[in-house]
Amino acid sequence: MAFRTWVKLVGAAFGAAALVGAGQLGLAYGLGILSFSRVVEITARDEWTGQLAWVAWFALTAAAAGGVAARPRLPQQAGAGTRLVGGVAAGLGAAMIVPLTMQPARAAEIAGVNAVFVIGACALIGAAAGIFAAYAALGRSAARWSLTTLSSVIWAVALVSVAPSLRSGETLPPVRLGVLDATFVPDGVLDRVALLTMPVIALICGLVLGFTARNRSLSTTAIALAGLPGPALLTAAYLVAGPGTTRAQEMPYWAAMTAAGAGVFGSVLAAVLRRGPATDRPDSPDAAEPTPDRPPLPQRESPRPDSAIAKAGGSLPGTGAAQAVTGRASVAARATVAARAAVAAQRPEHELKPSDTGVITMPPFNGFAPPAPPQRPDGEIADWVSGLGRPQ
Repeated sequence: MAFRTWVKLVGAAFGAAALVGAGQLGLAYGLGILSFSRVVEITARDEWTGQLAWVAWFALTAAAAGGVAARPRLPQQAGAGTRLVGGVAAGLGAAMIVPLTMQPARAAEIAGVNAVFVIGACALIGAAAGIFAAYAALGRSAARWSLTTLSSVIWAVALVSVAPSLRSGETLPPVRLGVLDATFVPDGVLDRVALLTMPVIALICGLVLGFTARNRSLSTTAIALAGLPGPALLTAAYLVAGPGTTRAQEMPYWAAMTAAGAGVFGSVLAAVLRRGPATDRPDSPDAAEPTPDRPPLPQRESPRPDSAIAKAGGSLPGTGAAQAVTGRASVAARATVAARAAVAAQRPEHELKPSDTGVITMPPFNGFAPPAPPQRPDGEIADWVSGLGRPQ
């Protein structure tokens, strides 16, 4: 691959990942989803764990965005090695958020935790895991659909969660990754919402993406795995952050563990559901209606036994005999064959013809042995070849 193509591929992957990662961090800081410069009490440790999940997810989605952006720069004949180079470039671009998270974390005070190191490690691990997401985005169109769709839906859930608190005087509650933490959600059902939000989103997106891949006539494997990449990023982000110590973080943690399975289940359903009946498919070209450019073909409405061809075929000698041999002759034809056989029996043997009886005799089959040469007196063949015949 040419050097210029390499530069374009690496530059697109690195630049898009760095831009998306920094943009997501800026949006999260502005909305109040992330807030590192504060003192976290021991009883609110799970709020810190929830923010670590956000940071890891930002790095993962940034690397995936780099793979999606670099896909048009990928040559058509590129192999796995070229896609891996693009994935590594996207991961390096996503790692640019590491200093952007470590710097504000210097003002955080968490008992027993080195906030700067922990948050930098989470961002770095997320960027490294994002290499695989970028590699999948560079290779499969279904993976790009899943990554883009799930990221958009998760951001929509986050915006709905923070929207009520944007009014003046409202305190923003902790917003967890992939959970509808809006103030209008009753406290009694908050745990159920935290447990069901991500699996339900993954299942619906898996169904939609599976049917989309099916309509695009992708392979069965691609259809069945169309719902995996996006939810897998949620699972990886919560694995990096950990389950926390209370139900506030444990419920979304276990929900994220099931999100990937729910997404695959939805796409597998789309792959195995029965297609419509064959009558719903478009008719074959032969059944197409005639047009001015394509007149209808002539067709015979019914057989014509009185035609010249039919009369000629019926009057051919031996026709009844052939029908008798195949077992499809009528009674009259069999009687005709019997009458011919009776007449032929009165003739001498040297005057008989196969057509008299309708039976053609064949010599016996003696295997695949070559026929024996004719017996001639000694010297006759040599005399015949040399042109000297014997006197009679």
